[in-house]
Amino acid sequence: MMAMRFRGSTDTDPRHLVAAKMTDKRLRTAYRITRAAQRLAVEKGYDDFTLDELAERAEVSRRTLFNYYDSKLEATIGAGPWLDQHDIDVYLAGGPTGESVADLAELVLATLRASAGDEFTREDLRMTRQCFERNPKLLIATADLFQDFIGGLQGLIQQREGIRPDDPRSHLLLAMLASVFEVSLHYFGEGDERELADIYLDNLKIARKLLK
Repeated sequence: MMAMRFRGSTDTDPRHLVAAKMTDKRLRTAYRITRAAQRLAVEKGYDDFTLDELAERAEVSRRTLFNYYDSKLEATIGAGPWLDQHDIDVYLAGGPTGESVADLAELVLATLRASAGDEFTREDLRMTRQCFERNPKLLIATADLFQDFIGGLQGLIQQREGIRPDDPRSHLLLAMLASVFEVSLHYFGEGDERELADIYLDNLKIARKLLK
């Protein structure tokens, strides 16, 4: 996982940076296109597969590709992490538990559900890692994509907790949860038979005990 780069949100409403910009059906198709692009990048190299090959592998027309992504680069790195509006509203209203860290952890898991749904598998994780290891130029574009999302999450934390943008608490909370998620992804990809959400929540409990 890439290092997190923090910045204060410049949007007066941070929801604009984190809310899904596609319907569930379109997100599923976008995810299928990205999986196909990443497989091709692993098999042939990012520079050496064509949009026609991608359309065939994703079982869509070339025209459909451009209804979802503006370029091969965008198709390969994906639509980015997003949140359903319902999950955003629940978090800003003080839910689902009323405890700051637990609720932010639930928001992280909601991001996974919204961005990848139930289709995210261990094989997908391994493929994505191979894609970026073999095509490091993709990491730069992905970092920029995540930077906007992280800025939006910071804004949500600041709005809910009533803290200033320069308060380190929103940065520290996200950094801690991102580190726990990175460790959880490692276990998930290396054969831990639990679901990713269960691994994450168990590791978060361990991290919180260590910090006491």
